[in-house]
Amino acid sequence: MNNAQKIQAGFDIGNINAVAAPVTFDVPVIFDADGEAVAGLTIVGKNSEQYRVANNAVRAEGYKKSARRKTAIDASTDEGAELLVQAIDGNQKRLALAVVTGWYGFTSNGAPVPLDAALLEAAFEKYPTWQEKVTNALENESNFLKL
Repeated sequence: MNNAQKIQAGFDIGNINAVAAPVTFDVPVIFDADGEAVAGLTIVGKNSEQYRVANNAVRAEGYKKSARRKTAIDASTDEGAELLVQAIDGNQKRLALAVVTGWYGFTSNGAPVPLDAALLEAAFEKYPTWQEKVTNALENESNFLKL
């Protein structure tokens, strides 16, 4: 039975109190000539501790900045619009970085390379579509449902 069929059959409310193991999802980012994934990022979802901590920090910092500024960013001006875009993009990047718990298929001289936060951030800078893929996968709750 797949997840869609399990959802149609109902959600076992007993799962609410069960200790949940972290549910991960693989986001492929590099493909071979046949379209098969050869490298990607392993992420946790919005119910994870990693996401909750990062999201809380982003929100708290936003409130602090707003309180210091004492006014909202005026997005009707070029400068204000740019500030708003930078804030939103920065927050999305922080959340995307926070939910990546591993990667696969990345090597150096033929040996697997363990996940490195600095390399991951550099990869998001060089390949912004990777960050978009992580964000899109994060938004799809069905990627993290474990019924």
